[in-house]
Amino acid sequence: MKDTYTTKSYAVSRCFVTCLCVLLAVSVGRAQVSIETHGLLRKARSLADKAVTHGVDTNYVKAPKYPWQVSVKSRVSQTDLQMHSVVDGAELFDGEGLMPFIKGVGDMATDPRFLTRVSTSLGVKVGYKGLSVSCSFPVGGDKSQNISLKGTGSRYALNLRWHKYKTKTARTHYAGAVQGRAPSEDGEETEDVTFEDVGDPYAWDYAEKEEMSSPISIKTLIFDGFYIFNHRKFSYAAAYNQKTIQARSAGSPVAGLMGYYSDFDYSNPRSAELIYWMDGIGRLRQYQLSVGAGYAYNLVPARGWLISAMAMPMVSVVNRTRINTYDSNFKEVANAHLLEMTLREIQSEKENDGTDDDVSYDFSDEYEIRSTGTHSRNNRIALNFTTRLSVTYNWDRYFVNANGQFNNFNYRHKAMRGHLNDWYINASVGVRF
Repeated sequence: MKDTYTTKSYAVSRCFVTCLCVLLAVSVGRAQVSIETHGLLRKARSLADKAVTHGVDTNYVKAPKYPWQVSVKSRVSQTDLQMHSVVDGAELFDGEGLMPFIKGVGDMATDPRFLTRVSTSLGVKVGYKGLSVSCSFPVGGDKSQNISLKGTGSRYALNLRWHKYKTKTARTHYAGAVQGRAPSEDGEETEDVTFEDVGDPYAWDYAEKEEMSSPISIKTLIFDGFYIFNHRKFSYAAAYNQKTIQARSAGSPVAGLMGYYSDFDYSNPRSAELIYWMDGIGRLRQYQLSVGAGYAYNLVPARGWLISAMAMPMVSVVNRTRINTYDSNFKEVANAHLLEMTLREIQSEKENDGTDDDVSYDFSDEYEIRSTGTHSRNNRIALNFTTRLSVTYNWDRYFVNANGQFNNFNYRHKAMRGHLNDWYINASVGVRF
């Protein structure tokens, strides 16, 4: 507990020191009397002014009365990866060892879902007109790594986010059809026992929460930028960083570009079971470049209030996947152990001694995998979308804001497909001076 407190205290101190250094640098710059320094300062101020208010209609978009801004901000976020694959049920459940009491019929679908814990961070931002610097540190949720870069002007907005995390918990849904089997009446209850099919096939459909023997590593890099056509009357900055104030309601068409890269890696021998269910795929990388158009609107329902929303469907012009495939001994290991455990359970029931309670179902230490190559393919056009929503209230010197974004990305490689949802919500309280 002490180490955690010390680490967080150090992170907080580092944030404040960084922001104070920026303030000190500006103050020192203002105190210089040399011609070069004054010239550089004037250029910086001019850049800050033009960043968000150059060429705008001041009846709609206004600069705040006070140029400096300090705010405390928080962020909550979550990533949701859902995968889908289909394997041959008859090959998986062949009625001979893995589960001798059932035989697969047709395809067997598997849908694992990896949902991160909601992560939370706190930070401080210091800004001067159109320029700002901020620092944040995590305080709870998944132990992920995040790097975010943003740029906003009167005509454009740019966002870049890198996210890396690992998780061992999966919510998995299995669906297919199986046929029941029973020991032959004339067979002996030994390792050579024979089975016969019983009845018609029936649905095999269930879901469970599983702890994987080895974590899946997930990395995403998302870039999006868009151009604002009605930049004279509509201000993106007013809604998302409070560097301007939207005085009257206005909207604008927007056109955007989005780049997306993801890397799902579970190519560890201990993950041989998941690799088997995913049709031999142990690592998948996705590359997408999308273009789109949408609309953004700033609503000013009353003095001080601002409600902003944006929606932009996007179509991929580049959609490529690269996978690594593997063979494994998963089925052989499972066959040997599960048949052994089945016989032990039967013997335990006869003797009623409870020895089956000590049976372990984790054989991951015995799994082995072997690479069978790397494969790339171009996929069909994919439809993605991004949405944003923001609510702000401004006083003369103070402001509060909450804004969020949701992204959806789809991928496909032969029988394997899925999607990744990524969302976050920011909240801030600030003062101008």
